Amino acid sequence: MQIQTANGPISASALGATLMHEHLVMALAGWDSDTSAPVRTTEDLVQRCVDRIEELKAGGFSSLLDPLPNDLGRDIELYAEVSARTGFNILFATGIYNEHFAGPYWRFKLAWDPAGWEEYVASMYVRELTEGVGPSKVKPAVIKLAIGRNPESEFESKLIKAAATAANATGAPIVAHTEGVGGDLLLDKLKALGVPAHHVIIGHSCGSPDKAYHRRIVEGGGYIGFDRFGINMIQRDEVRTDGLCSLLQDGYAQQVIVSHDCAFCQRGQMIPDDLHSDAMHFTRNIAPRLRERGISQSMLDSIFKDNPRRYFCNESNPTIGGGI
Repeated sequence: MQIQTANGPISASALGATLMHEHLVMALAGWDSDTSAPVRTTEDLVQRCVDRIEELKAGGFSSLLDPLPNDLGRDIELYAEVSARTGFNILFATGIYNEHFAGPYWRFKLAWDPAGWEEYVASMYVRELTEGVGPSKVKPAVIKLAIGRNPESEFESKLIKAAATAANATGAPIVAHTEGVGGDLLLDKLKALGVPAHHVIIGHSCGSPDKAYHRRIVEGGGYIGFDRFGINMIQRDEVRTDGLCSLLQDGYAQQVIVSHDCAFCQRGQMIPDDLHSDAMHFTRNIAPRLRERGISQSMLDSIFKDNPRRYFCNESNPTIGGGI
């Protein structure tokens, strides 16, 4: 099985320990209008990313998925440069952000051509996934599907259908951004549209403290993202750790994705530079707490090594439940 990266395809066996939701550089639409923000050259951004990646390599990681949508500053040439300098696998996405944060371009385009918008977006995803992007024609590894708190809106309903169409046409998996609610319903929608549950990550589910909500996602067959460790302004790590521990103790370790949603650097100054840039936080600070609660290191290693591989290789989830 070949997995696409910013420097071309690699074998699944080369993936190794993988962080499945981090960002090298972010640039929310309009960043360039902030004339008071620090000026960062491309080399500055690359060097900061290289430094962060070297920390990950020293910590035993060999791959990273940056599921940044197209309209939030996706920079494929930067990914490729960082990957080339570090020997680290960097995977990326095709996709558009949710209605609230999507670039005005996409909202205007929908208003102008509501009948053709969904097909246009789906076709763009398919073209990128099959033909590649930019001068190097490298291919995304996933489809990013971002929903907000109103996935029934025209914009987000069409976004869901476009992602499903592209996933079914190409076999590409989906990484979903959620606000910690509605992920179970989104998974049901995608399954009804023909997308296999084991090809979907319901991201940011750790934003909810509701363990019953977590169970609905894993019992629905999807992967669940506990992928914002370290961002305590959104949810306390104690709550995330407790929810994750419950899933692991109940036998759902093979459906869990763990990451941080870090932003190594940014264009403009949307947030403080070091607000959440430590992609080793889970390894340093959360894993010891889990081990104290009876979670084995081998289970944690498998979450980072085996789960990403099975997800990308389109392998069905093993029998779920049953405890540790």
